Amino acid sequence: MYLEALGLKLATVVAGFIGGVVSLSMIRDLTPLKAFGTVLGGTACAAYLTPIALHYTGLAGGAEHALAFFLGVCGMNGVAGVFKVSERFRAKPIETVMQLKNGELNDD
Repeated sequence: MYLEALGLKLATVVAGFIGGVVSLSMIRDLTPLKAFGTVLGGTACAAYLTPIALHYTGLAGGAEHALAFFLGVCGMNGVAGVFKVSERFRAKPIETVMQLKNGELNDD
């Protein structure tokens, strides 16, 4: 199967996809393209981050599908946060690194 060739599990991808679809209910005024991107992004976050999260949290494999669903729902917010920090870094690299290091990154 193609997913296995990419190192992905079908059940994890499906759980992430469902999480991505659920996240659409919390976002208003999306164009069809942005809605597709939200679901795709949530699915990708779940598919690729679930194994890492399982490894670092020490959760048992039985938690995989729940974690994938959670990452599917929340993945786009995390991606948006990374983009926001990268935009700030582009404008103020040293200040951004220092704020991240000190845990003082704020919305300004």
